[in-house]
Amino acid sequence: MNTYGTNEALAQKGHFYGVYLLCSQSPDLKYRGKCYVGFTVNPKRRIKQHNRGTDFGGAKKTSKKGPWQMVMIVHGFPNKIVALQFEWAWQQPTLSTRLKIFADLKRKLPRETNFDYNFRIVNRILGVGPWHRLPLTIRWLETEYQRDFQMPVPRHMHIVSGKLAITASQRHLNAKRTAATVAWSSECHLCMQPIDQSKHSHFGCLNASCCLSCHMLCLANYLLDDQPGQYIPIDGKCPLCATHLSWAELLERKRLELGVQIADHRDEDELSDCSDVDSDVE
Repeated sequence: MNTYGTNEALAQKGHFYGVYLLCSQSPDLKYRGKCYVGFTVNPKRRIKQHNRGTDFGGAKKTSKKGPWQMVMIVHGFPNKIVALQFEWAWQQPTLSTRLKIFADLKRKLPRETNFDYNFRIVNRILGVGPWHRLPLTIRWLETEYQRDFQMPVPRHMHIVSGKLAITASQRHLNAKRTAATVAWSSECHLCMQPIDQSKHSHFGCLNASCCLSCHMLCLANYLLDDQPGQYIPIDGKCPLCATHLSWAELLERKRLELGVQIADHRDEDELSDCSDVDSDVE
């Protein structure tokens, strides 16, 4: 029952955190249309576990109520903790302090389907802090469910469709790291102080022809100059060439350059899915 799109996106094993929405395709009308929200580091593996049952890693709430389709997944979280917080808010909108301002989320609307209710919840979540500042991707995995968001999502987020694969291909990773290599100056263009190359805490411009080199903190403060009270930039313009800079892209390039994940170091033993929270939103 899992019919992905035609264009496959690749995500690196150990660096992917997604929160997904399942919809039941059960022939039993009692379960058909039910929804389940969960967290995963490997979407293809996770949907197989749900459809095979609890003996194979599926959740109790989805056992014998399928087959299930993974219709949507939100990914791009900086670490597992942030993704799990997003998952919990999606599962429990009436308990989340961030969502209590939305009285309409307390229950389904008349004649509203389980999917429409869950879609309405995630639409609200994407517009509130702290998630509204994250460079998230909302990926549709089943085209028949795809629809427009009632409330526009932040402009730095991406709405895409198509399947997703987790890869550990060394050739693929090496090619990306080579492309990410940057020649650094010995001095920060913003504070004019020396750059300690060994600390790896410096950024350049996304424009390959630009010679910008600066401390990570200096560039962050520069991009946040007109956003008092914020600590993490979203985007801005290069101080030298005015190229549009996405903070998420800068972090991704730095991570590829180092060959490790900046925000969350994890052992290979930790790469399996964490236990599902056994509650669904219906």
